[in-house]
Amino acid sequence: MKEFRAKNPKQLDLCLKLLYAEHMGFSVSVSENIKKKIEYVIIVDADEQKICELQEKYRILIS
Repeated sequence: MKEFRAKNPKQLDLCLKLLYAEHMGFSVSVSENIKKKIEYVIIVDADEQKICELQEKYRILIS
């Protein structure tokens, strides 16, 4: 399992749409970072190669 972090609702939306389009199962939890800001943690269960592909797509989407 690997996790993605979204720092705001827009990033969360992009991540969830990406995972849905790729037919990946995921779960979302909410946590606070060190600065007491809300972060969304999206946990994905996939192999290492697929995770690398998804991370690269997600990085491009949020940049």
